[in-house]
Amino acid sequence: MNNERMLSIYPNTLGFGFVVFNDLGEILDYGMVSIRPINNDKCFGRIQRIISYYQPQLLILEDYLKSNKSTRVQKLIERICEANENSLKIFLYPREQVRDVLAIFGAKNKYEISKKVCEAYPQFNSKLPEKRKVWEPENYYQGIFDAITLVLTHNYLKD
Repeated sequence: MNNERMLSIYPNTLGFGFVVFNDLGEILDYGMVSIRPINNDKCFGRIQRIISYYQPQLLILEDYLKSNKSTRVQKLIERICEANENSLKIFLYPREQVRDVLAIFGAKNKYEISKKVCEAYPQFNSKLPEKRKVWEPENYYQGIFDAITLVLTHNYLKD
C-alpha cells in the first residue's frame, strides 16, 4: 500500500463514484454522486470539492485516451487531469489493464470483480450488484466498485 492518501474517481452516466483511502489503505469515504441533469461543470465542481476536502496526494482515474466512454465523460476526465496535474500525482489505467489485473485473481467481468471487492472490503456486501442481464442498466453503486478496482489495480502494479 502507498504511504499517501488516494482518491479514485469513476465518472459514469449518473455522475461519478469515488473512494478515498488513507495512507494505511483504509477507506475514509466513498460514495456515488448523482448529477441531474448530468452536466460536466457540476460534476467537476463536486469533484474539486472532494479533492479540496480530503487533500489526497494521488488521484486515480480511468485512462480517457484508451476508453470507450462517452465524449462527455472523456472530456470530464481530461478536465480533472488538467486542473490537478500540478498539485497531485495522477495515475490513469485503461479498463483492459484493470480487467487483466483482476483476472489474475479469478475475476473476469464486472460482477465477479465486484464480488472480489466485497471479499477484500466486506462493508460493501450490502451494495453488491446482482449479476446484470444485458438489457438491464448498470447498478447505481457500480461506480463505487469501479473506483475501488482502479485503486486495487494501482496498488498491484505499483507494489
